Amino acid sequence: MRRSFIRYAARGIAFVKTNFWRGSTATKITLFNAGMLMLCFVLLLAFTQWMSVRFMHEHIEESVSSELSMLVSEYDIDGREGMLSLIRDRMARNSPEHERFYWYDDPDSGAVLSNLRAWPTEVSAVSETYFLPSPSHPGKTKLMARWQNLPGGERLLVGFDEYELHSMQRKLRQSATVSFVVVMLLAWFAGRVITRTALRPIETIRESAGQIMDGDLRHRIPHNNSGDEFDQLAITLNRMLDRISHLIAGIEGTTDNIAHDLRSPLTRHRARLEASLAARPNEAEWPQWVEQNISDIDRVLSTFGALLKIARVDSGVLRKEFASVDLAQLCHDVVDYVEPLVEAREIRLAVSIPEHASLQGHRDLLFQLLINVFDNALKYAPSGSRVLLLCEREGNRWLLRVADQGPGIAEAERGRVFERLYRADSTRQLPGLGLGLSLVHAVVTLHRGVVNLADAQPGLQVDVRLPIS
Repeated sequence: MRRSFIRYAARGIAFVKTNFWRGSTATKITLFNAGMLMLCFVLLLAFTQWMSVRFMHEHIEESVSSELSMLVSEYDIDGREGMLSLIRDRMARNSPEHERFYWYDDPDSGAVLSNLRAWPTEVSAVSETYFLPSPSHPGKTKLMARWQNLPGGERLLVGFDEYELHSMQRKLRQSATVSFVVVMLLAWFAGRVITRTALRPIETIRESAGQIMDGDLRHRIPHNNSGDEFDQLAITLNRMLDRISHLIAGIEGTTDNIAHDLRSPLTRHRARLEASLAARPNEAEWPQWVEQNISDIDRVLSTFGALLKIARVDSGVLRKEFASVDLAQLCHDVVDYVEPLVEAREIRLAVSIPEHASLQGHRDLLFQLLINVFDNALKYAPSGSRVLLLCEREGNRWLLRVADQGPGIAEAERGRVFERLYRADSTRQLPGLGLGLSLVHAVVTLHRGVVNLADAQPGLQVDVRLPIS
């Protein structure tokens, strides 16, 4: 029987523990807050009772000393009879809550006046405070007593029962018990209300996430612009959802563009292979036939290689490779790299570069960024025109500007040229993959910068602003 009881009790405890920790966050927070509040309340009660007991002890001890001093003074003024009269009056006015005990004896005459049965054997030294067994409440309270020799050789002892202290402690415990229950109920109720109110935005976020998971990708988490932590969380999550939607739209657009841009080289490659089955190229045509097929395959591989590079930049993993980069030296290296093409196109290159322009970044990617921007500028700039390269500081950012005098980009299309594989209809006949500016945008985003396109009147102006640190 006993083993069965222990077994069922253990199962009950395990069930309570399991269900408690599986409970809602609101319940856990409420219980934790209520527990902490009750702990503080218990500590406060304990401290209050300790201070009260200490104060009462000091008060009773001071009262005993005062009573003894008053009786000695009465002895000095009115003599023995005056003091004994006062003692009799005091004993007559005793009450259960304020019991006083006296002992007076005269060794010469043998006279004794007392409401004690005998002289306490524990008492020895004069002017010491003694805690004696209580005659009225044995085993429950103590008698706090002091004694003194009178000028005539008599002995006088005064003692106050601590029953008043005992009664006060009992009342304090009763009040503390009632207060504990009331405070515990109030703490639970208030904690429940406050916790549920505080966690209500979490429920809103959960419901919004459910709607998004059900397919409503345009839904966003509502917020009230209060600026609190939950409001900031909702704004951050909405920005994340906007970014995800943008990436999904980019993937869809990239898929369409891949299908459009790669259909031509793959179709040509297939047509040549089918034609070679029907009529094999002769020995004179063979090198050109192979070169055409390799060119088509290289175009496909270049497209996928560029897409993979942009994806790696977008992932942000290259940020851990950032180091100190001198943009001024980087600009000089780019100028040296494109100088042969500039001279071949008879283009005038205007350069404004400071002595030093230090920032934290990825040198190779920044070099590729400038090369891509220059490649676009030189590709569309007419022969004999001017191309500008400017590097200067703007507050806590560096400005890189490349401007040409070509046809430029229509304002309606400036927002789309950073999309992968996007090419305006007017430029589809020119060589290129439509990934140069996509890589520029990815590199600028990796460096937490901004890239803008503007009208150079005539031509296109590309402004890249990168933070110094």
